[in-house]
Amino acid sequence: MNQNSAKSNFGKMGWLIIIYVLFLYMFSSTPPDTLNVTAEFFAGAMGLDSSNALLVFSAVGGFVGIPVALIFGQIVSKVGVKWPTVIILLIYAVIWFINGKAISFGLYAVIVTIITAVSNTINLVATQQIMSNWFPKKKGIALGWATMGMCFSSAIMVAVFQGMILNVGLSAPFNLMVVICIVMAVITAVWFKAYPEEAGAYPDNEPISEEEKKANLELINNYKSDFSFGKLFKTKELWMIVIIFGFLFIGLVGTVSRMIPRLVIVGIDQNIAVLWLTIASVIGIPASFFWGLIDQKIGTKKAVEIFCVLWTIMMAIAAVGSAAVSVPVSIISVVFYACLLGGLGNLMPSMVIQIFGRYDFPQANKLVVPLVVGIRSFALLIVPMMLQMSGIGNESAGYRNVFIVFMILSLVVTILAFAIKDKTIGKI
Repeated sequence: MNQNSAKSNFGKMGWLIIIYVLFLYMFSSTPPDTLNVTAEFFAGAMGLDSSNALLVFSAVGGFVGIPVALIFGQIVSKVGVKWPTVIILLIYAVIWFINGKAISFGLYAVIVTIITAVSNTINLVATQQIMSNWFPKKKGIALGWATMGMCFSSAIMVAVFQGMILNVGLSAPFNLMVVICIVMAVITAVWFKAYPEEAGAYPDNEPISEEEKKANLELINNYKSDFSFGKLFKTKELWMIVIIFGFLFIGLVGTVSRMIPRLVIVGIDQNIAVLWLTIASVIGIPASFFWGLIDQKIGTKKAVEIFCVLWTIMMAIAAVGSAAVSVPVSIISVVFYACLLGGLGNLMPSMVIQIFGRYDFPQANKLVVPLVVGIRSFALLIVPMMLQMSGIGNESAGYRNVFIVFMILSLVVTILAFAIKDKTIGKI
């Protein structure tokens, strides 16, 4: 491996792209993160005894996100990532505005379904395509920096939403998100370049001649992937990636969306629970870089193997914490989770790039993402179902069962992680 591949020498433009994608990760992770507080407030506004019924619509949004991500990925592969990202950010802004006023059950159901589908598409299609374009070789270390945005969302946005709802009003944080999305759309339209060659820079900030740069741009504009959907459906590596990361994302979404209520159940005050989530997420920020460094140093496959083993252990600790109604064990599981959060966002695109290469990545990823989105949407069916089965007043047993299910899924993906071959079969 090139000794410079694990160094963060991305150049000025490369660093700006990483910061830009960090914010995309941050604000596209906000809907599932803030379910911790928003679901309870909306349930109260609607006169519901529990927010469990509202979680189902986020799951439905995940399933709706399958065709949305597929269509968006198809558009990106045809016209590039820039203008589709501008358009979807503006759509995202409109949906946030309506979401803040969705205090009727029917409107909430529709809007949360749409916002989940759109946020998933930004989080898993736009971000990954940009990082693949700019950092095909330094993907691990670059994603390690960019996926810190997922931790920033948990660390900042949950507390911001709770504070603004309590002190300003239910719609206040949603209006803030409208402004943020519009600003991001303007930045994308005015400043962003989809490829380093278009910005006068180099992939991975590794200098190449003007002739090579010109040849790269010509290849980018004219490349036709050999991986048709039919061929991809017959590629076992694609299905292994989908199952590994689909099951892992079930655990991620199911864990983060109910983090605060779970801590409250074991006896922690809600404000203190938000504080613990913030502290854990801050700890997770450097951990995100650490996962990128591991990926770059030892290779994506080995990094995924280690990650899956640790993910399984984390789920076991969370199950014990809920079963024993233990504050210390539950807090340990939250910190453990935060240290793994950025790694998951990092390793999925890194594995797709590793196997399919820079030029076939768009074709493979536009199928991988919708399938992963569909699988991970089961998280928000599993959680309310387990809580419903345990009954009111016995939520700790419900959360225990949730984490047992997640642990079993983690064991499955650990086996697959050791079995998958990471030979590149696409064009680098």
